[in-house]
Parts: sequence; structure tokens; C-alpha cells
Amino acid sequence: MTLTPATASSAHAETLLAETRRVTAADPLDAAYLEGLCREIDGRVVRGDAMIGILPVEAYDVLVRGYAAAALAGRTGVWVPLGKRLLDPRAGRPPAWPSPHPFPAGDETLDAALRCFAEAARHGNREGAYLFAALGRQAVGRVGRYALTLLEPLWADDPTGEATYWSGIVRYLLGDGEAAVADHQRAAAAGNADAMFELYVLYGTGDAVPRDDAVARQWLMRAAERDHPRALYNVAAGYATGQGLPRDEVAAAGWYERAADAGNPRAAATLGVMCLLGSGVPADPARAAGWLDRAEEQGFDVDGWLDQLGIRRPA
Repeated sequence: MTLTPATASSAHAETLLAETRRVTAADPLDAAYLEGLCREIDGRVVRGDAMIGILPVEAYDVLVRGYAAAALAGRTGVWVPLGKRLLDPRAGRPPAWPSPHPFPAGDETLDAALRCFAEAARHGNREGAYLFAALGRQAVGRVGRYALTLLEPLWADDPTGEATYWSGIVRYLLGDGEAAVADHQRAAAAGNADAMFELYVLYGTGDAVPRDDAVARQWLMRAAERDHPRALYNVAAGYATGQGLPRDEVAAAGWYERAADAGNPRAAATLGVMCLLGSGVPADPARAAGWLDRAEEQGFDVDGWLDQLGIRRPA
């Protein structure tokens, strides 16, 4: 009997999961081998095998438990992917955590992911520190203060300004707006576009600094020059509406395209509508469909948005 490619792939996936279960339960544990198995499963998840049924639903549980066993056995590079997977609702309940960092955020999964990122940061993983700070926005207080202790060792060697930027985010959430602005200014001086965008928001709203629309616009344009997706979108919207910039639909379309190419799904959807209506670009239903499809692939609710606008989606 000849197996189809899909059947063969499913059979291999079952074998992979069975081997991962076996190694996870083994004593002694071969942590390096287990990490390799888990990363193979994770790669299959990323490419969409679970969505098309090649990987069964239980693959998420097998992956999380395998990652956890490998991490606790000393494979420190596993803490970050484990934390990311725990945040996937398909992963189910997290395993027990013999961790010295309890973070009572009121959510079992959030607590577990925070612990993973904290462990990664304690072992020198910069991404772990940044992810802890990002996730900690949902549970400021004690979590935010601990985030600063993870970020502090990274300040001295921060050529991209990312550690300083995240410190600014945390300080703002902890209520220290003045220190947050100083952090964002230092990060922006290092070329960090996220910090530039934050300064645009702060100066544009008068939050933690005196409101100054001219300074805000300067920060917005500097962030956009570095292809910051939200900054590019806001520049496009400024040209489309005439708010803060001269009204110019042609210029707006160009900036929306840059924003869409930088990964902003709302920009892709907006450009699709402009192609449908012939606003700033020639009317082109086929091109419109392409932009709308891209927005949908990136998670934007295209049909719901078109319904609100009273526009029919091109075939």
C-alpha cells in the first residue's frame, strides 16, 4: 500500500509525539534529545500542521510538557519557546512550576508564562527579559518592579535601545512618567523606533510631558522613517484625513502600502478599500482583493470591517 504525502506526514507526526512522550517520562532524562524533539513539533505547529489536521490537538500538551521537562533539566534555551507556547490557548493548563518566582497575576497561564520568561532572563536571555516586561503590562505592580530588575543588567550594553525602551514602558505603567520619558528619549537616541513612537504618543496627548503637536509629529516621522508599522499607518491616516498633515490621498496610499509591507494588517485592509473605490490609486478589484486577503491572513476581520463600511468584498 502506498501512503499519500498527507498520510505519511500524519504517521510521522504520531511517531514524533509518541517518542516525545516516551522521552519526557524517561529516567534519566535525555534533555538535549527531548529539546530537539520539541523544537521539531514546534516547527510543525508554526508551519500550520495542527491547523490542517496533520498534528492532533494533543500535540500542544505533549509539546508543553516536553519543553517543561527539558527546561527544568537545564536546557535554558527552552524557557522562551515554552513561555510562548503556554500563551497559546490550545496548550491547555500549564504543568506544576517549582519556580522561585511566584507572580500572582490572577491568571494561571499568565503566571506560568511570566515564570518562564523570568527564568530565561535570569540565564542571560535578553528576549526573556523583554517578553517578561511586555507580558507584565497585564499585571503591573510587583511584576513590573521585578521586570526592572531583569532589565537593569541590560542597560549598560544596549546598542539598539530595546532594554531602555522596555524600562520606559514599565516605569510608565508603574506611574513614573518622568522616568519613562527619559528612558524613551535615551532609547530613541539609540535609534529605537518603538521609543520614538511612544514619544509621539506622549507629546501628542500631553501625557507625562507638556503637549506639543510639533514635537509629536517629529517623533512620528522619525519612527516612520525606520518603518515602524504603527507610525507608518498614522502618517498614512494623517494624509488621508488631513489631520496634522496636508490632505493627499495619493500620498496616503503610498504610506498605507509601506505600512502594509511592514506588517500592519489594518493598513493592508485600508489599501484594499482604496483600490476598490479608486481613492488615491486606480480602481483595481483584483489588487484590492489581494490586499484584503493579506489583511485577513494577518488576523484582521476584513468581512466585519467591510460590513461596517457598507462595502461588498470583491470576488
